[in-house]
Amino acid sequence: MKPAVVLGLVGVAIAALFFVLFNSPDTGGVEPGAPDGRVVSSEERGPDRTTDISLETTANSGRVEEAVVSTERETVASTSGNLLSGAWSNGLEGIVLDPDGEPLADVELELEVGDTTGQFGLLQAVAAQNSVTGGGPAPTWRTETGDEGTFRFANLPPNQTYTLTAIHSDYAETKKSNFAIHEEGTTQIKVRLSKGYQLEGVVLDDLSGKPIAGAELRLQTIMSLLPGRDGLGDLTTTTDEEGYYSIANVTQGTRNLTVTADGYGSRTRNNLLFSGPLAGSKPVRQDFRLAPGLALAGRVFAPDMSPIPGAQVEATSYETAQVSRGKAVTDAAGLFVIEDLAEGTFMVIVRAPGYSDQRVTRVQLSDPEMQIIMARQGGVMGQVVSGQNGAPVPKFRASVRMVAPGSTTYGRAVASDTFADPNGEYALSGLESGSYAMYVEAEGFAPTFSETFIVNQGITTPDVVVEMGQGGTITGRLVDATSGQPVAGAVVKTADNGYVDNPFTQMIGGMMPRTTTDRTVRTDSEGNFAIAGVTATIYQVRITHTEYTATDIKDIVIGEGQTNDLGTIQLFSGAEVSGTVFDASGRPMANATVTLTGSGYPRTVRTNDAGRFLIDNVQAGTWKLAAQRPITQGGNPFEAIIDIQASERTLSVVDGQEVTIDLTLDS
Repeated sequence: MKPAVVLGLVGVAIAALFFVLFNSPDTGGVEPGAPDGRVVSSEERGPDRTTDISLETTANSGRVEEAVVSTERETVASTSGNLLSGAWSNGLEGIVLDPDGEPLADVELELEVGDTTGQFGLLQAVAAQNSVTGGGPAPTWRTETGDEGTFRFANLPPNQTYTLTAIHSDYAETKKSNFAIHEEGTTQIKVRLSKGYQLEGVVLDDLSGKPIAGAELRLQTIMSLLPGRDGLGDLTTTTDEEGYYSIANVTQGTRNLTVTADGYGSRTRNNLLFSGPLAGSKPVRQDFRLAPGLALAGRVFAPDMSPIPGAQVEATSYETAQVSRGKAVTDAAGLFVIEDLAEGTFMVIVRAPGYSDQRVTRVQLSDPEMQIIMARQGGVMGQVVSGQNGAPVPKFRASVRMVAPGSTTYGRAVASDTFADPNGEYALSGLESGSYAMYVEAEGFAPTFSETFIVNQGITTPDVVVEMGQGGTITGRLVDATSGQPVAGAVVKTADNGYVDNPFTQMIGGMMPRTTTDRTVRTDSEGNFAIAGVTATIYQVRITHTEYTATDIKDIVIGEGQTNDLGTIQLFSGAEVSGTVFDASGRPMANATVTLTGSGYPRTVRTNDAGRFLIDNVQAGTWKLAAQRPITQGGNPFEAIIDIQASERTLSVVDGQEVTIDLTLDS
């Protein structure tokens, strides 16, 4: 099996595992091209943090074109959960152009957290939606371009890696990814659409060889496997009288193609790869021969043999290259019939609220009518009170978190809701058998975990009381290490004491088990900060500012009702590392990834159109600098390892130093 296929399957497997068990390159260091093609330093950008991430260039000068932006279409983003809450004075605005550079109206735009374009796009999307929502769809914001081709998103959660998808029926779907939204200022982006690949073929009756007219074909990305996806970006068509179909403007990547027709068994071909040069490329050909459809019938019952109406039933065949699948919903008598299936062996999955998912394997369509008996899930109920005086807490948000047996390692939230009850009472259902803890958040209290409790199948565990405390406070003052002047506007964020920042932990973000409280604050004009209402345990804090190196302070012990003053903390401006990435022929390489690892906070940036990169505010010490070429879907992911080994350089820097170092990638 090819390495790319192996790694892709591993990525999907890990993503599926995360669904059961439970962000991104350094947003402070990604400095895309400036309007004159240079890399922009923090000082040049100024305090408004406006970043132009357009990569379109003119033919004459090589300068990045200016995007003329209006605010006629604005989408305000709002979210909750463990992201920094509140409104931000920021935005993402831009313009969408056609291949001739003309503004394009009525383009659908989807903005989502994470970089969903690379080899592990599915895994990052899973990470984003689990870290933000505990398993539901990740935050997604949508809008359309106006008559001038412009758009704007406002008040976005900062310090994230985002992906912007542009969709228009006349052009290939286009994505811009791996860019940051800062706390303040506006990020500008320009998207130029282009034509894509073409898919064509015929659909024939398998017995007679005659064409099948009116068959529907749907081309989907692997991202459609995620729950909550509503088909945005799917390409559909139907066959004509000759059984012929054609789908134009398919973007690069891997797709699944499904064909359905009344009276015939459905077929899906997985992992169709669209890659290679577009110019002069021939259409990708996929023909189908469909056999008459077969049906699968059965009934779904509760443990007492009463029928379960409204259950979702899905059947999928075991074939790998070409599968057949179908869905149905049970009626009032618990009956379901899935029609238009192709001959084969199937797995049947049944889902119903309040019941555990039921899987039946090795089902033959010739088998007698199925009888599927579901097992009821359990639940928990109890009360939330003040630990100080025992009074009920009337308003709160409660979540049930998984707990590793015999430990206090808390996993993902499996059920949550907001409650308003004068007696502080709550009840949550839909729990599988296992060990859990309640996690409760309420205004005026520190987030609090309950004692571990056990849920048994079909039983609601009663009397789980959560005693909420006031928590503790972390304070301190930030000053410039050289001048001693206070540093205002720095971001101070809490984290688990054992948290290590690296690409993997950045990617899975909030899915990591934790007992600490996530809090983010900014220093005032005198450099002071106070993080109140944090659960009593051991913390580290991360301090970031656009003009200083990132600073971590560990082993901060917080007791109930206590304040831990960290005193005066000095921030250093660090060094500046810049250079150019060249390919084996000596040409500058655009959009290459440059990584800096070693003495402190790891950094990842991309080169601009001129192949240049800049990493500012680098902590004094010894580092390793390496580059890798852009990895596209369908490419060889092991090239990244080869690139890093071939280009890696070691350097030592001191505070205030400017270092220029070029990197070359072998062919």
